[in-house]
Amino acid sequence: MQVQIVQKRPRAETAPGVNSPFSYHMHPVVTAAALAAAVLYPVLLAGAWGHRTRRLAGGTGRQPYPFHQALSHLRRRQATLFYSGVLSAYLALSWPVGDLARHYSVLAYLGSNSLLVLGSTPLMLAGLPRWFFAEVTRRRMIDTALKTLTRPIAATVVFSVAVISSMLPAVVAAETTSGVAWAAFHLALMGAAAIMWVTAFSLLPGLHRLSTYGRVGFLFVQSLLPTFPGIALIFAKHSFYATYRAGSSALGLSPLTDQQLAGAAIKGLSILVLWTVAAFILAKASRDEEQGRDPESLTWDDVEREFERQKLPVPSDPEV
Repeated sequence: MQVQIVQKRPRAETAPGVNSPFSYHMHPVVTAAALAAAVLYPVLLAGAWGHRTRRLAGGTGRQPYPFHQALSHLRRRQATLFYSGVLSAYLALSWPVGDLARHYSVLAYLGSNSLLVLGSTPLMLAGLPRWFFAEVTRRRMIDTALKTLTRPIAATVVFSVAVISSMLPAVVAAETTSGVAWAAFHLALMGAAAIMWVTAFSLLPGLHRLSTYGRVGFLFVQSLLPTFPGIALIFAKHSFYATYRAGSSALGLSPLTDQQLAGAAIKGLSILVLWTVAAFILAKASRDEEQGRDPESLTWDDVEREFERQKLPVPSDPEV
């Protein structure tokens, strides 16, 4: 009589500390940060507008400015953009995307980073009125640092280094094994993205800003430089990320397939988002020209900031 020995196939390993890829986990720190951003947004706007109004009127008192009057200078579209950015950041760092990104999948990890860099950060910046940005960057130390970092070459270097670093296996391993490193790196990544988007949106006041075509060219460069590692991930013959080898199997993907999909996604998303924003900038400039408006017009904040940088007496705002 023949006895057939049937070997049981080993079950796919799961990441340490996680029961299954889609089991729910509460993220109290991420939740608290998102709620704080949502609550502080109108409070900070009201405070900045009150400070701006008293300063331009020559006042020195610290009496509170009426809250409802301050928020009347905020457009509904701006609030929608800001809260959309907060929501997308919460989704990128919490269940399920955040859990998959930290324990299971390179695709989820780079997708989460892309959502923060290409979605959350520009949305939140677009939700801040230009007068708010001008007011909070008035201090000379802040203005000098931002003026240096938002030069096109400096911004490109900062952004490229941050994005490329996020794909290095050693960095990924350090992030996924430490909650502190995970939080610190993502804050740094969003900070680098903010520098790039401030440059692309020309948010820092001053007379020397990128022209419309300069901004389009700047975005085009950003879409290409950081995506070269994505090509390496696509054409690699083996998996670079030991952290995700067990986790990707739990999702039904081989580690190499997971990595190749991640490389294709990061490259495709970067080009799609950055080129789309560049197209909107061109379309807006064209529409302004057709309607007889200067697409690169200066505001009083630009003139005032330049006087302050030159340490010259600032004339009174003609609208006050």
